[in-house]
Amino acid sequence: MTLTAAVVLGAAASAGAATSASPSPSPEPSTATVHSIIDLITHRNPGLSSYQAHVRLDLRQLNFPWLHPVLDGTEYYAQTGFTSLDFPHTPAYLKGITKVEGTVFSAHKWEHCYNISVSTLPEAYVLHMEPKIRGEVSSVDVTIGRSDGQLQRFDWYYHDAGDHISLEQYYGIVYGYSIVESQSSEIARKHIRAKGQATFDTFQFNVAVPSPTPTPSNPLHQCDN
Repeated sequence: MTLTAAVVLGAAASAGAATSASPSPSPEPSTATVHSIIDLITHRNPGLSSYQAHVRLDLRQLNFPWLHPVLDGTEYYAQTGFTSLDFPHTPAYLKGITKVEGTVFSAHKWEHCYNISVSTLPEAYVLHMEPKIRGEVSSVDVTIGRSDGQLQRFDWYYHDAGDHISLEQYYGIVYGYSIVESQSSEIARKHIRAKGQATFDTFQFNVAVPSPTPTPSNPLHQCDN
């Protein structure tokens, strides 16, 4: 996952989070099962099959402060967790990132893609997920609300020492649905240090949204995004 794709895909996660709280450094073992937690996540927001929203993404590179794009575009979300972003106008150095799609937040795929263990915080579960096929990411920690299945925080760790991307999400109620209205990301990846802020508004619910690109037949790439 590239830096910009990581931030953009972070901005794409929508129907899965809550008011975020950073994970405790010492969660306890959980009696809940991975399957039951994923079931909690996938049954959020009954009656919601899809939506689209206006998104504004503010990317600030800390070590290259003159690179500070603010992108306006459209987010599309399907209840499976598939998300896509369309930014019609991007600066030249972001060429090729005008459209991004991903299934990072598709909880129904996680057991296929990762070996998963569960621990518990007072108000959240933490899934520690290690890819079954080695790639750039060494593990992903996902913090999930125990009462509502909301995806509060993601932490991506890499085989490169010190590399880490975090995503926190903040919710509101829009027409009765619990929806992410803003997000924050911090990125330390290779030589890049950056922060991202995303806001979402002008929601339209249960509308037609783009379909995912067909899953690659090569199993090495089926869990890439």
